This record gives sequence, structure tokens and C-alpha cells, in this order.
Amino acid sequence: MKQESKRLSSIIIAALIVAAALVVYIEFIVPTYTNLETVKGQVESEAAAYANEATLVSQVKSLLTTYQSDSSSSQTVAMALPVGRDISGALAQIYGIASNTGVTVSATAVSTQAVQAVAPSSAGGEDDAGSIIKPTGTVSFQVNGSGSYEAIKNFLQGLSTNIRIFNVTAISLQPNVISATKTQAANSDMFAYTITVVTYYQAP
Repeated sequence: MKQESKRLSSIIIAALIVAAALVVYIEFIVPTYTNLETVKGQVESEAAAYANEATLVSQVKSLLTTYQSDSSSSQTVAMALPVGRDISGALAQIYGIASNTGVTVSATAVSTQAVQAVAPSSAGGEDDAGSIIKPTGTVSFQVNGSGSYEAIKNFLQGLSTNIRIFNVTAISLQPNVISATKTQAANSDMFAYTITVVTYYQAP
């Protein structure tokens, strides 16, 4: 009888140990393992995001270095978007395009817009001083003259493809018929035009 009691007690103790082990496994080990997998996934995701950002930063720095070291690119940018208004240079280009396309320029009016101030970044420091992005202003030219329809069309095309940025914002055309005389017939292909052209410049 005692032997059977001992055997039963051993079985009960073994069952309790197994049950306790199951409780510990379910209540502690499984949640901990699940949390560990979640944290591991977050770490891998953040590591991948950091690697992507580092790659982008490296590419941007490489582009900036190339831009700053390439003098020809800098000269091209300066011609397209000069430092300062350079009104005389813009007028020379407008008159040159007009002359090459057979358009006459009878008058021009110039108006300027003040450079828009740019607030410094929150970080401040040397990055602001070395920034290649400068505030820009605009100069508006109202050009009056005459020419044939084809010549005016070529004039507009020349403005749009000029190395300095010219943005045509308004066009007005009116027939400019020359009165017939004894030796000269009326020219119905002549037009008087008024064109508003806006160009841009960087703050000095």
C-alpha cells in the first residue's frame, strides 16, 4: 500500500511540475519571444531606413561637390540666372534677338521687383552661409515694336530658348497696315506688338 502511495505521489508531483513548466512557458516565454521578434523587426526596419537615408545624403553631397567643382556649370547657371539685375545685359539680349529675327523694337519699359527675403534655417551655422540656393528677384520688360507675324513668332521662340531665362507673360498684337501710296502698297502682314517679358536674377 505504501508503495502504491509513493508511486501516486510521484505521478502527482511530476504532473504538477509539467503543469508549472507549461504555465511558465505560456505566460512568460511565449510573450517574451513574441516581443523579441517584434523588436527585431523594428530594428531591421529602422536599420534599412537609416541605410537608405545615408545613401541619399551621400548622393546629394556628391552632386553638390560636382556642382561646386564644375566651373562650366556654374558659368551656365550664372548666365541663365545672373547675380544682380543686369538690366543692360537683358536689354542687349532682347534687342539682339529682335534684330536676328527681323523684329523692330520701338520702346521698352522696365520694372523690378524686390528680392524676397529668405529666412535662415533653424539649424543655422555654416550650412546657411554655404548654401547654393539664394533668394531671387524679377525684372519685367514691356517691349513695343512691329514686325511680320512670322518674325514675331520667331522673336518669341528666341526669347523662350535664350540662355538667360525669359518668361513671356503677356502678348498683344494689332494690325499695323502701312497706308498705300503711289509707290508703296499696303502691307497687311505687319503687326504692332506689345510683349511683357519677365526675367530673374539672384541676390548679390
